[in-house]
Amino acid sequence: MTDCNGTNPVDLGLAVAARAGHSCRLPVSGIDIRLRPFSGRDDLLLAEASSLGMALAIALLESLGARSDGSPLDWAALPGTDIDAALLQIRRAVFGDLVSADAVCPAQACGQRIDLRFSLGEFLAHHAPRRLRGVEPAEVEGWFRCAGSSAMFRPPTGGDIAAAADSTDPERELLRRCVRPADVPARALRRILRAVEAMAPSLADELQGECAECGAAVGLYFDARRFALRELRDQAAFVYGDTHLLASHYHWAEADILALPRNRRIHYVEMLVDDRREVA
Repeated sequence: MTDCNGTNPVDLGLAVAARAGHSCRLPVSGIDIRLRPFSGRDDLLLAEASSLGMALAIALLESLGARSDGSPLDWAALPGTDIDAALLQIRRAVFGDLVSADAVCPAQACGQRIDLRFSLGEFLAHHAPRRLRGVEPAEVEGWFRCAGSSAMFRPPTGGDIAAAADSTDPERELLRRCVRPADVPARALRRILRAVEAMAPSLADELQGECAECGAAVGLYFDARRFALRELRDQAAFVYGDTHLLASHYHWAEADILALPRNRRIHYVEMLVDDRREVA
């Protein structure tokens, strides 16, 4: 391997094309987006996050995502479902479509360990938005109403969910932000909540399976946001070791290493590790 001590890493390997970004359409808004590959700065954002909540999801997508034409996107103003769906698309691009999880059969006489597997693509298709009959646009853009009701509503945005998480009563705060007037009768409110769940389905849901040993029903709670952010954060933790190794060997500045696309950074690290093995 050529000794490149003191060379700026941004000037190296420019002939190697960065891995192409991932394109998809957001399910609720219908906006076409493009998600660029991770850099070390994105890894650092994940690794140093204090919690795996909506605020982190928005910050990550603000860094990685834009409209398909390259123009910026106000992620906090999008429905929370779109944000969670975008996170699952990132997870699919990084780790693949299949999710595997371990569970234990709840039947007392069985207790068999079960390997649960499902496709994120199928999960997203199963939770596709739909418009209930009798739901129509209200006079305020982005708001809706149920036929025969004067109350207006809209699906919670990422900004709504992040703000509500910091309040003492998140559910009440979401209703305050997303339903007008505040004193909607209970029956009308139930119709609104059903309409919102259909238009912008929650991607935190109970998945149902069956024990192959005894046939008992097996449930698994899957929270798309926390699942995707946790897996991405676990992988992002390698950024510290990678940065230390590259800085120690090449004497590159931390900022330059973090600016590298993740795949290129990993490639350099693997080359160094292979060289050390050969010397040993």
